[in-house]
Amino acid sequence: MNKLGLLSSLIISSSILAGCGSEPDSSAPDIIINIENPDPGTGGGDGGDGGSDLPTITNTALPILEDFSAADTQTFFTSGYRALASDAEDGENGFYYSMAGVFMEDGTVDMDGGNWITADNDQKMRLGDSRFTIGQTVSPLAGDVADPRKDSTPGDGIDEGLSWGELDLTQDYRISFCVVAVPDTASSSDFQIYVDNNTTSEASSIHGGGNVGSRIFNQPVNNLVPGQRVEINIPGDTTLQAGGELVGSKPDLVGTENSFFSFRVSSGGWAVFDDLVIEYQSESNGDSQPDCSTKDSIYKLVNPITGGDDNNAPVEPNEGTPFTGLPLTLDFSADAETFFGENDEADFLSISSNREDPFYKVTSGSSRITIENNQLSLNNARFTIGDTGVATADGVTPSGNMDLSRPYRIKMMIEDFTSADPADPGKFQVYIDNNTTSSGNSIHGGDSKFSEITPDDVTSLPYELVLEPDLGTTTSFLQVRADSRVGNLSFSEFTIEYLDADGEGWTPYTLNLAGSSDIAPAGEVTENTDTAVTLSATGGNMSSSNHNLYFAGKMVEMSDFMFTAQISNITGADVGAGNAYRFGIMIMENMDPVADYADLAGWADAGFYVDGDPAELIGSRAQMKPSGSRSRSNISELEVGDYVRIEIYDDGDGKRLKRYYSKNGVDFEQANSTSDFKATPESDSWYVGLYAAPGENNITIEFDNILVEEIAP
Repeated sequence: MNKLGLLSSLIISSSILAGCGSEPDSSAPDIIINIENPDPGTGGGDGGDGGSDLPTITNTALPILEDFSAADTQTFFTSGYRALASDAEDGENGFYYSMAGVFMEDGTVDMDGGNWITADNDQKMRLGDSRFTIGQTVSPLAGDVADPRKDSTPGDGIDEGLSWGELDLTQDYRISFCVVAVPDTASSSDFQIYVDNNTTSEASSIHGGGNVGSRIFNQPVNNLVPGQRVEINIPGDTTLQAGGELVGSKPDLVGTENSFFSFRVSSGGWAVFDDLVIEYQSESNGDSQPDCSTKDSIYKLVNPITGGDDNNAPVEPNEGTPFTGLPLTLDFSADAETFFGENDEADFLSISSNREDPFYKVTSGSSRITIENNQLSLNNARFTIGDTGVATADGVTPSGNMDLSRPYRIKMMIEDFTSADPADPGKFQVYIDNNTTSSGNSIHGGDSKFSEITPDDVTSLPYELVLEPDLGTTTSFLQVRADSRVGNLSFSEFTIEYLDADGEGWTPYTLNLAGSSDIAPAGEVTENTDTAVTLSATGGNMSSSNHNLYFAGKMVEMSDFMFTAQISNITGADVGAGNAYRFGIMIMENMDPVADYADLAGWADAGFYVDGDPAELIGSRAQMKPSGSRSRSNISELEVGDYVRIEIYDDGDGKRLKRYYSKNGVDFEQANSTSDFKATPESDSWYVGLYAAPGENNITIEFDNILVEEIAP
């Protein structure tokens, strides 16, 4: 009997990994592995021609049900937790093998590793900047390499199409797992699964690359949905949640009678998952697993291997309520720390596209700004309203969060205004698109400081200051300053609003109400009257778990009404992005952000999305259901130039919702009628408007013949 001694901890130094991202070089601790080689002619699972001297492979039967209940992370990657069936005699080889993210080259624990078993009661796997294999044996087929279980495929099996795993994947199979937590902020990192490939390059396998290649799953970590089960069918479709949209489809079986899997999360991101099931498609063990929605994402924020701080673990951010557009009244009901988003225990107003970024920022003199009795007081200090913090300069487009391209008004009540030295009056100044004290550091040049008064200009207290500037952009912000000569300045009732004296116009809002978007919604409204709007927008996401859009709307106090508009022209719809990226008309019961998609208030839309190659516009309708999920269907007859209508009215204990389309604005055809709508007869105030969430498309939509009409009960 021959013995093959292999050091499993050695790796190829200074290797350059292909594919997206990378991870630190690391491997399992040093172990000596003895593998029995069959006599020539006895064959073996990986031998192929019966004359090979390759080790015999014993298959591990499917299904594999993994709940990550190992005593600790190190134990998980040992044979003591789960051994390879092919190594029954010596028992040295773990069924799971860490290629990176747990161990250093010398076998010690990687203090900065990103892969571990969580330390909570219901243990899970946290995978970040790491990769590991499932069911990979140690085989001479890997070739003459230092570590046959890492970066060694396709190896010497390429000519015969041979792999060296314990999983028989010659039948249609399925992989599924619960997603528990992913980063809250955008990440370029991907969650990937490979077959018969222990590298980071999809082509480095007997299966090669492409849609029939070794990488069977590749999704950005931010696309994964906590509380939902990912399901990957090979061959077949891949979804990120039950009944969700398809994110991938494999036409052919990828695997052999001796296959293995590799799981990876590339650099810069992480994911926590649980209850992994690997089974044949003829089985249904995934259905019997614990409900993914019951899984929480709270686990210790230290690496349970080392006990040290984990810089890669998710940190619960201090998130505020996103700004939704004008009108805005500054809230002075709390203290200054809360107002400026510096109180980790209190809500605050945030930038619309970043809930961690406060809408109000101190630019100087934080210790000299106080809030009490519903008044803000300051001296020798300044702060911004709606600035994202990018330094301003002459000729540089501002990065603010307010659309001040329309006529607007600023009002405040000055309660107290004194100078430190009455002989040298202090100045109260208001800037636009300038976060410095030099008026020239703005796209507006010296005009950016559009208001400057002293106590001598205030005739009596309280004094109402009303400002109506004639400059602004779609990405503007304001700065308020009391200079060093001010003794005290106190004001209340600070409001910013649009000037719509004739009652015309629709108010623009950037809404991030649930979930997230790869591209933040943004837009502008050019033509803006009661009956006609031209809206340009990009970004956003209207999938079954996200509600982020650019919206031009107004409030109506009606319980039963119809909302009609002609979608007369659409340009820029060039990329077939799918039905998660729609645009048209919408009604919403409110515009309150929620932590869970299911908590959204009632909403309904009608319009278009872009699909196909070449791209084409497809009619669409969707609404929020009482169950907390979204319903969406096509309106195949809808074309650009048609009229669309949303109608709602009281119907027993709920609301009935109907969508219509018309070619001429006179004769309307009903597209649907449903009472499966999240609203009640008590819902008698609504936001109605025009919206866009076109994703990577940058579209311009012209709406005409807009009309809101009450329906007689």
